[in-house]
Amino acid sequence: MSEKKRANALLQECYNEYRTKLFNYCISRLDGAREAADDCVQETFIVFYQKLLDGEHFENPRAFLYRTADNFVKRQKQKAASELRREVPLESAADIGVSDEEYAARLDLIDYEECAKILINLLGDDEKRMYDLRYIQKIGVEEIAERLAISRPAASMRLMRLRNKIKDMVYSFDIEKKGG
Repeated sequence: MSEKKRANALLQECYNEYRTKLFNYCISRLDGAREAADDCVQETFIVFYQKLLDGEHFENPRAFLYRTADNFVKRQKQKAASELRREVPLESAADIGVSDEEYAARLDLIDYEECAKILINLLGDDEKRMYDLRYIQKIGVEEIAERLAISRPAASMRLMRLRNKIKDMVYSFDIEKKGG
C-alpha cells in the first residue's frame, strides 16, 4: 500500500473513531463554544494528516490527537483572552472621542447587507456553493460531503478554509469605500 493510501486509510479510521470524542473534549474545555471546538478538531486532523503524509508513524494515534487538540484548545483560549484585552472597557469608552450622535450616524450609513453581498460575491463559485449549503441552507457537514461527493474530512477542511477566508475578508474590508 502506498504511503498516501496508508495515510488516507488511517486518517479516515481515526476520524471516524475520534472526531466526536475530540469534539466533545474540545467543547467541554472551551465552555460550549461549538465553532471554536469544531475549528480545533479540524486543525487537529489537518496536523495529523500532514504528519501521516510526511511518513510519521504513530504508536498511539489517540494520544497524539488528544495532545494536539489540547494544544489548539489552549491557543483558542489565548486568542479569546487576547481579544478580551483588546476590548475597550465600558467606563473608558467615553474617552475615545466620538460622540454618540457621530457614532450612530456612522452606523446608519453602513449597509451591512450590501457589505455581506459584496464579500460573498468575492468568493469563487465552489466557495459560494459551500457557503450556501452550510450557512444559508444550514446543512450539516456530513450531508455537504455527500452532495459534493467528497469525504467528510475534505468537507470539514473546505469549510474551515472558507471560514478563515471570510474572516480575513471581513477584517480587511473597507466599509468607507464599499459599504457607505
